[in-house]
Amino acid sequence: MENNTDPNSEDAVRNSKAAREARSIVRFMIEHTAYGGFGALVFGCLVLFFDIGGIYSLAMSSRDAPIFIFLLFFGLFITFGGISLGIGIMNLGGFSDDDRYRDERTSHRNRDD
Repeated sequence: MENNTDPNSEDAVRNSKAAREARSIVRFMIEHTAYGGFGALVFGCLVLFFDIGGIYSLAMSSRDAPIFIFLLFFGLFITFGGISLGIGIMNLGGFSDDDRYRDERTSHRNRDD
């Protein structure tokens, strides 16, 4: 039996509108998670540098300091990345919601001139 797959059909699927939109969504998610990750990195470094709550001193007095630092930054990355991604997703509908609100506000205005 012969395999009748056309190499151009794979390119058509790869460059289809659905595939481009999927890549766009994944890029959006990675970009916003990276913003949160950068914020987590900055915040974690500042917490350790200023020794807030004695966290740095406590971690360095332990023999498991690398595990502690990893868990601190992992938790911060998950938290800040999730918040950043959530803010990005919630801002996606901001334009249409805002336009509709303005339209309703101007059409139902009380004219007491």
